[in-house]
Amino acid sequence: MGEDDRKARVRDLAIFGRKKNDDTGEADSGGSAVESASGADEATTPDPMPFSPEKAQRFFDHAKTVGETGNHQYAMQLWLSGLRQDPSSMYGLESFLNAAVNFEGKPSKELLKSIDGKTDADKYVQAVLSKGLKIGDGPLAVKAVQAAAKIGLSEQAHYLGEQALKLVGSKPKKDLYVKLMEAFAQVQAFDLAVQAGDAAVRIDPTDASLATDVKNMSAKSTMSRGGFDKTGEEGGFRSNIRDADKQRQLDESERISKTDETIDRLIVDAEAAFRDNPEDMPKLGTLTKRLLERGRPEDEQRAIRLMMKGFESTKQFRFRQDAGKIRLRQLKRTLNTYKERAEANPDNEQYQKEYEQARAKYNDIEIGELKASVEAYPTDLVLKFQLGKKYFDKQDYDQAIALLQDAKGDARYRARALSLLGQSFAAMDWHDEAIATYRQALEDKATLSDDLQMELRYGLLISLAAKAEADTDLASAEEAEKLASTIAIEQFGYRDIRERREVLKKLVASLKQGG
Repeated sequence: MGEDDRKARVRDLAIFGRKKNDDTGEADSGGSAVESASGADEATTPDPMPFSPEKAQRFFDHAKTVGETGNHQYAMQLWLSGLRQDPSSMYGLESFLNAAVNFEGKPSKELLKSIDGKTDADKYVQAVLSKGLKIGDGPLAVKAVQAAAKIGLSEQAHYLGEQALKLVGSKPKKDLYVKLMEAFAQVQAFDLAVQAGDAAVRIDPTDASLATDVKNMSAKSTMSRGGFDKTGEEGGFRSNIRDADKQRQLDESERISKTDETIDRLIVDAEAAFRDNPEDMPKLGTLTKRLLERGRPEDEQRAIRLMMKGFESTKQFRFRQDAGKIRLRQLKRTLNTYKERAEANPDNEQYQKEYEQARAKYNDIEIGELKASVEAYPTDLVLKFQLGKKYFDKQDYDQAIALLQDAKGDARYRARALSLLGQSFAAMDWHDEAIATYRQALEDKATLSDDLQMELRYGLLISLAAKAEADTDLASAEEAEKLASTIAIEQFGYRDIRERREVLKKLVASLKQGG
């Protein structure tokens, strides 16, 4: 679906069920969301509210100002009011979810009334609110994807859908994956549809009908990419092969290995397409992709400029994020040069010093990029884990702990986040907290790899020993000694376990004698 078609569809659906007060875009509500949901009859037929990005932007500007004062609930109301004026705004969606992260409690009646309505566009905004209030709820995340897909919001369905897949993955349910598959198919996001369908089939491999649907979806994805699903239609398959130049571009762009001449030609084609429509973000993305494929220094710099242009014009942080990744890639190459020189000259103190300085600078810049991403996507627990680990490596334990405590909410990173949390508490001599964290991590042994389980047990051993010495605690010393003995039996060469075991035996003996 093209951008104009998508906006037209949203415009047609945007019957908001309220009357305008004035030219600010403020509106009176026709009743609470609860009353609307109950199916109560409307006294009058509401006037339609036209799709208005201009009025939406006024709400967004006001929401941003209010959010900076700390009034998160009112800011949320303003972001949602803007979304009702322009449901297609990714800026409004992302900003609302960011505001919702900082809100605790139940939504006010005013907030609920501000999004009251029965149209599909209203239901999309209501679903976004529900998701924002419970960011870790998989079923609510799925409903938001369904609502976005129903009114043709492809980019929003992608954005919300990727989050929903992660949330559903922590507590997999077949019906949720099927709903996601169907929603993705509505917006022709066939790759994501296949991903959700495959997950559903893994849960219930006996469902032959579902397996067939997924197989067909995969085939449809392949056909859709080449236009083959339109065979026999005007402008379908025959138009593809009739337009030899476009067919050449398609063939060349899909080759894994491309000649220099091919890449140069693809860049020329992408430049022409972008020049004809500089506001088309997919065309901007294609051009930056081609430039990075060629990979000259000037190509990378131009790709950065293009991505920052995309960020400035759309306010979508993903462009800023991608530009930062390129910068880090450039800096990494420079850092590797310092590293190779230092390794080749181990006795040269100046080279060693320059490498350490370059590495410290790179780490600081990387932390800055991750920090910006976390601020833009505060519900992304993977980013929080990555940033928390960077702070841990830097020995900034206060920052690391706050991020890792959030990151452990992602089932995929829970055990590793708890391990780093335990080590952070231990480094701060918070022995009780470290012990409790290690025990929590070890509760679900079935999900732990052998290496991680050993790491956690060793960490618990260290913290128990530290507590025993600090508090002259015999029980902790005895538990630590038993752990050391068990680890030595399983893996005699693990770290310094032999020395630890001997030290702990002496500590237990000393404490038993009252020493």
